[in-house]
Amino acid sequence: MLNRYITLAIACLAWGSLVEVAAAQHQRSYEFDGTHFAVSIERFMGLEYTDFEGPGGDDFTARLFLNGSEIVPTDVARLGFDVFIRRLSIGLGAGVTSEELAIVAPRVGYLWGLTPQFGLWLRAGAFYAATPDPAPDYFGISAEALFAWFPYDVLAIQFGPTLNVGFGEDESPDYVAIGIPSMGMTAFF
Repeated sequence: MLNRYITLAIACLAWGSLVEVAAAQHQRSYEFDGTHFAVSIERFMGLEYTDFEGPGGDDFTARLFLNGSEIVPTDVARLGFDVFIRRLSIGLGAGVTSEELAIVAPRVGYLWGLTPQFGLWLRAGAFYAATPDPAPDYFGISAEALFAWFPYDVLAIQFGPTLNVGFGEDESPDYVAIGIPSMGMTAFF
């Protein structure tokens, strides 16, 4: 019985030391050390399910390359800027369309390195969307769980689910929009 406990203790010790080595292998200087900047194009492709409260029903949209279809303001492709302090990101996404729709979305996030080529970037924030009259303006919250593929050290292609909950002004309908997946690209400096 004692031999089993000794063997288990040695196995746990070995596993613990290997985990530390594996964790060090996927840490890149641009990803985790110091302060750096990232510029992104976000939500330029994807599929989205939108559910409006009240009249309006359910809608399903697919967008390919920069606003193929916009049912709600959060469908707008955005340009994003993030400042990374180690793994923590603080950023702002913003987008405009030719129909005079504008969206501003501040957020905070955290980036985990899963392997040398893959990471998980969780972000949450708020948004405000201004639309031309008589359309309603919206404010709301958003969350993203983006998988990042790093084909190069300074470039990440991101894809993953998004959630947006929008609240309209006055009597306009509230909505929930779920993107499965949304895609984007980020350059790190």
